[in-house]
Amino acid sequence: MKMLLKIKFNFKFVLFLILISISILFSIKHTLVASSHFILGNIAVRESFLYENNINYKGTHEPGRRFMNLISENILTIKNLNFLEMKESFKKIKNIDVNKTEYYLEYALINKLIELSDLPVSEKKISAIYIPKNISTYWNISCDRLMAPFIVPAITNIIMLGGLPIDNIESCYGHRREYGYARYREYNKSSSVNHLNPQILCKMAKKEGLKKIIELIQVEKKYFDTIIHNC
Repeated sequence: MKMLLKIKFNFKFVLFLILISISILFSIKHTLVASSHFILGNIAVRESFLYENNINYKGTHEPGRRFMNLISENILTIKNLNFLEMKESFKKIKNIDVNKTEYYLEYALINKLIELSDLPVSEKKISAIYIPKNISTYWNISCDRLMAPFIVPAITNIIMLGGLPIDNIESCYGHRREYGYARYREYNKSSSVNHLNPQILCKMAKKEGLKKIIELIQVEKKYFDTIIHNC
């Protein structure tokens, strides 16, 4: 009887060890897969800076064709154990100077928005950011042109004024009636391609209970600055 109990106990213990081992193996596998995807994605993003700044390759909802091609090439390089090519790839992306790439204006624009994000909360509550439609760096930041208006509040936590995209623009994902834009149509709100002067901006701001407009301007196609309109 004791022998039978001992066998049962050993069987349960062995089964427990097997299940634990399987769980650990699966955890290790998923960790390695997730880590490799992250690393390969990071490398592909860095490599993208070495290519032309083409709006058709800049998606947001799903990876762009060029991005996926870069990942596939890197996977193939690793599978073939092509260490020389791997070394060259790491060498190219190790010290990328974004200011010397075609993405330097986007880099400057995002940095300006990050700078505005540091404003005191009391200032943010009474302010709005206005980016004219002629600043193509912002409005062409993604092939999903309907997504652009969400970048400003996402980074700065400041609302955007005059931020509706112009009618009939092409967007790689469509979504013409999505993102809440249908709601704006119900209120007959639309956007203008024309530059809004301070008088019009302040009129719009007062309707929203705001007192200050932060207008983004581009200086000599080199960097971005702001003009403050107190209303």
